[in-house]
Amino acid sequence: MPPRFDGLVLPFNQHYLLVHGPDAAALGVPLFESPVFVRPGYKLWDAPQYLLPHTVVDDYGQEFGEPACFDWLETQGDLFPRSDVFGYLPLGGERGVVCKALDLTDLAVFAGPHATEGPWARVSLAIEARAAPDQYAVAPAEPPIPLLARALPSYRLAPGVFGAVGAAILNQLLASKRRDWKLTYDELDDMLAEH
Repeated sequence: MPPRFDGLVLPFNQHYLLVHGPDAAALGVPLFESPVFVRPGYKLWDAPQYLLPHTVVDDYGQEFGEPACFDWLETQGDLFPRSDVFGYLPLGGERGVVCKALDLTDLAVFAGPHATEGPWARVSLAIEARAAPDQYAVAPAEPPIPLLARALPSYRLAPGVFGAVGAAILNQLLASKRRDWKLTYDELDDMLAEH
């Protein structure tokens, strides 16, 4: 079974956000409510879509189901290009391919309300909506699902900057794709005073 996650999937400016934390509901109306199921997806070389694996059968006939198939693809996928990979398509349905049909460098994260049936939305950013006793309005956060850290930038956004300012920050995070941006409350006040 894919990771079950206590969070929301929110639509935001032609993207989807995986939002969690005590103040998550204040960020907007969710597309999918908690809990959601989170899946890795790999780009298919022959189609403009992703495959969300659920089973791998390697060259020796060993079968790896969820979640072991995710680790197998990340660590062994390049070594066994003829292995069979079975998975879901984001809009529904299933497909089987050989491992070399996947671009293993192009990992994406998908989330949906069910473990085994679509649709799944591709999420671009994880946001922990939580106040913290520090000086940061926005700061990098621990990824909510470590397995997917390389595909999903993760930030903590303080509730005091929700609304129009928070939307501007989220747009900047999505556009830059940075993983190390920090913004203190003082820096934010200075930026707002300039405009």
